[in-house]
Amino acid sequence: MLWRLLTSRIGFAAVLCAALWGWHLYDKRQAVAGAREGLVQEFELTAVQTELDAMRRRMAAAEEANQALREKVQAATGEALRFAAELEAYERETQVNPEGVVDSGLLERLRAN
Repeated sequence: MLWRLLTSRIGFAAVLCAALWGWHLYDKRQAVAGAREGLVQEFELTAVQTELDAMRRRMAAAEEANQALREKVQAATGEALRFAAELEAYERETQVNPEGVVDSGLLERLRAN
């Protein structure tokens, strides 16, 4: 009896409708899964692009800070060289007693200041 029902036109139509309904459900699941996967990939891409932009901003800020630090180091080096030259000139111009004894001239100058 089941075989007669399946081989009749109504049975064939019912089996065909059931097959089409099953295919519809499968296709719908595949479409939803594909859309979900596409949205996830789009979200991940946006997140990576945002992270990349943040990294670029941090790199730019670090480069700016590095440049400012280099300028400060250069200025400090110039100041140190100037001070060393000034100290060397002072040593050449100032007479120091080799025995390390304060003579009367230096004592008077120290008292005057």
